[in-house]
Amino acid sequence: LDSLDSALSFIEDRVHRSRQRYRRHATEDDYNIEVLLGVDDSVVQFHGKEHVQKYLLTLMNIVNEIYHDESLGAHINVVLVRIILLSYGKSMSLIEIGNPSQSLENVCRWAYLQQKPDTGHAEYHDHAIFLTRQDFGPSGMQGYAPVTGMCHPVRSCTLNHEDGFSSAFVVAHETGHVLGMEHDGQGNRCGDEVRLGSIMAPLVQAAFHRFHWSRCSQQELNRYLHSYDCLRDDPFEHDWPSLPQLPGIHYSMNEQCRFDFGLGYMMCTAVTKEGLLLWPFSRAWETEAFYCSLFRIAKSMSRHHHCFKGHCIWLTPDILKQDGHWGAWSKFGSCSRTCGTGVKYRTRQCDNPHPTNGGRTCVGPSYEFQLCNSQDCPKDFEDFREEQCRQWDPYFEYQNTKHHWLPY
Repeated sequence: LDSLDSALSFIEDRVHRSRQRYRRHATEDDYNIEVLLGVDDSVVQFHGKEHVQKYLLTLMNIVNEIYHDESLGAHINVVLVRIILLSYGKSMSLIEIGNPSQSLENVCRWAYLQQKPDTGHAEYHDHAIFLTRQDFGPSGMQGYAPVTGMCHPVRSCTLNHEDGFSSAFVVAHETGHVLGMEHDGQGNRCGDEVRLGSIMAPLVQAAFHRFHWSRCSQQELNRYLHSYDCLRDDPFEHDWPSLPQLPGIHYSMNEQCRFDFGLGYMMCTAVTKEGLLLWPFSRAWETEAFYCSLFRIAKSMSRHHHCFKGHCIWLTPDILKQDGHWGAWSKFGSCSRTCGTGVKYRTRQCDNPHPTNGGRTCVGPSYEFQLCNSQDCPKDFEDFREEQCRQWDPYFEYQNTKHHWLPY
């Protein structure tokens, strides 16, 4: 009876906690990277204090979508749990111009000091992403990160040069290193995928209309992913300001050009098949990569067309994001016991409607337990534990002999 009481107490506790928890319910095969986003003063000054948060949320949303690409072969969510905007003085002390190794070490140490001591805290992070517009490395260096550092208290961090929405690929690339991915074509046989826009190319060439995770990235990820225990818990809900369903509508092509190339750049209206002409005042520069530079949707290209995932398409309801909502609860199933207290449960599905196109999944548990038939059993009623033990009699042998097993 003591063991039964303990089991019932455990179930009651689980029922109680399922009603009290405020963590998001995730499926068993989901991996959740809870991220601390460190942003230095150069980024804040460029985007402006009033607008930087919306920009950062949009950028991280793009990173999350990159990790949702089917070519990755795993269900990984990038979940933002905390943003820290650094002062000018602190930013200068962390980034050493032209010294990426020391800058990364400084950033990782800083992120370690920001960690919450309680793993159950809503802002406890698994991984730190640091953004700067300072030149921490040689010309052209966009990011720096340790390989296979995920979940390590000091090494789970990346240093990234922020230069517009396209830097989402840099963030995804560097975080890929921390997850265990190597450069395509370096130590593996995926060099042929670089020109196709593989995210782990030595020089990131992925664009919003052409990107994928290489077969080597998928294999290298699978080699280590199961060992990252910190990614297995459900992230908490956070009350970040809601973003527009198609955030690119709020960022004109002129703004996107400024993000990527700096002040003075704007979109040329003389669009050709080769790409857009972007210029600072009178000097022209042609590029194709930023023709449709926002992952979800850029500025309206005509009255009814929009740039969506790098392609000019009709904007129809079936491409819009739809959050999932719970369907009705099923009826409770039969009780597990006829007396002496049993358990019954019911379930519900996140299908009213299903989440689509990056919409949020339902919040809360998909099952609910309830105690039942709590009346005492008759005195001559067979011990339920003994009944369970007897069912295993044919399967267990001791000293080459089958026995009749009894509860302990």
